[in-house]
Amino acid sequence: YKIAKAELSFLFCSPIAWLILIIFAFQSGMAFADNISQYISTQAANGYMGELTERIFASYPEGVLLQMQSNLYLYIPLLTMGLISKEKNTGSIKLLFSSPINNVQIVLGKFSAMMVYGLILVGILLIFVLFANFTIRDFDLAAILSALLGIYLLICAYAAIGLFMSTLTAYQVVAAVGTLAVLTILNFIQEVGTDIAFIRDLTYWLSIRGRSEEMLEGLLCSDAIAYFIIVIALFVTLSILKLNSERCRE
Repeated sequence: YKIAKAELSFLFCSPIAWLILIIFAFQSGMAFADNISQYISTQAANGYMGELTERIFASYPEGVLLQMQSNLYLYIPLLTMGLISKEKNTGSIKLLFSSPINNVQIVLGKFSAMMVYGLILVGILLIFVLFANFTIRDFDLAAILSALLGIYLLICAYAAIGLFMSTLTAYQVVAAVGTLAVLTILNFIQEVGTDIAFIRDLTYWLSIRGRSEEMLEGLLCSDAIAYFIIVIALFVTLSILKLNSERCRE
């Protein structure tokens, strides 16, 4: 708890966390306003709009949640690049190793801070969802809550990957670039080899964004949730093992 609290304090003392929140809120707000104004004009013209919940939030390519999900892999590396690498760069990692806490507590504390930040990002989107819930007749709130859960799990998975990349180097820029490279591959690998059955099945399982897209459609899939939990557990465990090896050398 103390590590998570200290990490959040450090995060919000830096301009990066505030800048990402501002950009995220601005982009999501503009996307929501554009969609709402477009369908208000459509309603005034012919009075029929169909599945408005999906069109505003989850339709391709203008859906608010779909747009914000597509940009997440650009934001998270800036947040996770200093989780462990800054401790190595400043030498404070030795103080953590000599303190009465173990590596599991260090890693979980850092990761918990990112989980809280992810809740803030989802909270911004929840504002638009609640507004739509009170202004759109027969709004499908359950489907959009499922979509928000998918986005939150995606943020946590990205954060776990970024945390692990941060344990590999003492340079924050290297950690950010490495995380961005990995997330880019995991985001766009599904488009590789779509005409070959074996490769298509393989890239589907490797594609992390495709899992959340199922939940964006309102499907609360147990296999997608299990996938995210496995990815998070895998990279958190790898981070712990990496710190264990460094602690043994110390």
